[in-house]
Amino acid sequence: MDYNYPELYYRIYPKAIDSVNRYLENNNYNSNISDKDMEAMIDEVYEKMVYECPEIDEDPIERRGRYRVTQRPFYGRRRLVRDIISIIIISELIRRLNPYEFYGGQY
Repeated sequence: MDYNYPELYYRIYPKAIDSVNRYLENNNYNSNISDKDMEAMIDEVYEKMVYECPEIDEDPIERRGRYRVTQRPFYGRRRLVRDIISIIIISELIRRLNPYEFYGGQY
């Protein structure tokens, strides 16, 4: 199988879609999504990912504390995974709530 995205994407995507499906079932395709609801979906997917891959929730030992003064800020795996989850959820919500605008209005 030829992968176009990193393996992490293929692990996150089904969990994010499941979270979006549950949200939209309960809220009848409401286009105004609160920050609280978005954070809840992101937290839900993140917790499932940490259960599946516990190393995501841990920063590498060599980057903790001692290098923060001399190097650029280090955000760690947690931040990266949460950002990927956010991007997937937001793109899926836009695709479902505004399908004509998402594809350039050509339909």
